[in-house]
Amino acid sequence: MRQIFADRLPLWRLVPRVTKSGLQGTFRAHRWKCLFVLLATGAAATGWSDGGQPNGETKAKLRQPITIGPCTIKPMKEALLAFDRPGILGKVDVQEGDTVEAGQFLANLKDDVARATVAVSQLQAESEVEIVYAELAAAVAQTEHEQMLDANRRKPGVIPELEVRRARLNHDKTVAEVDKARQNRDVLKAKRDEAAAQLDTYRLEAPFEGFVTRVHLVSGASVKQGDQVIELVGTRTMRVEARILAKDAASIRPGCKVEVQLDKPAEVGDIAAARKFAGRIVFVDVAKAEALGSKVRVWAEVENPDKLLRAGLTANMTVEPAPTGD
Repeated sequence: MRQIFADRLPLWRLVPRVTKSGLQGTFRAHRWKCLFVLLATGAAATGWSDGGQPNGETKAKLRQPITIGPCTIKPMKEALLAFDRPGILGKVDVQEGDTVEAGQFLANLKDDVARATVAVSQLQAESEVEIVYAELAAAVAQTEHEQMLDANRRKPGVIPELEVRRARLNHDKTVAEVDKARQNRDVLKAKRDEAAAQLDTYRLEAPFEGFVTRVHLVSGASVKQGDQVIELVGTRTMRVEARILAKDAASIRPGCKVEVQLDKPAEVGDIAAARKFAGRIVFVDVAKAEALGSKVRVWAEVENPDKLLRAGLTANMTVEPAPTGD
């Protein structure tokens, strides 16, 4: 700090000058003058630390925004929806132009047989008859074995040892059949879940919130596995992609804020062209650069609340680069 003051405050400014009013008044006035100069010098040095080095805020200087254009606009999410099995198209619950929520029902195949299979599997999985029967049989076998043992305790040898052992083995067998019945019930529950999973393949749901751009088939149409039925495009956010010079890409990181504005007002309209859309950089290609012009591919995820950004349009994108200290 002393070095800063020495650089900014010439020593001759601190020497009082003698005037006709005498030294006393001169020293008083000069003292206030020196105080003012010291305060001004300290305010100019607020961006410096005691060691004479820039502090963190001064060191992390911001670069100038980078404007990129033209940029292409693409959907962030786009899907061609199809069934995972063949069948006959039953109900189609949407039409072109509809906006759907994630998980919303779109269409299904005729599933009467599949539903009946699920119902039968549910009844079998909930049945306790085999388990109850096996437990009763085990209880009877145990009683017979205990009675034979009690009879031989009262009068040894009244029941042959072979018969006693046969009764014991029969009891052990019925106990094992109880475990087998319980295992069979678990298998039936698994088959019920399998049948329910098979039933889900007859149903088509929206994987994300989006806009139905096309419906390829109508109710009653024969559908093969993988046939395209509905095209769905996400419109909440859009992907704005561009190619920039490698030297500019060096200052751009994922997470950098961007501002996108449509160009060609004559094609998109003055209202859309005047809007600015906020977003952030998601991807910067650090693996390779194009041979021609040494350009790097980047793209940003941009909010599209009013659905003014459409795939196929072009725009200009202004990127706020990362600070130099990053």
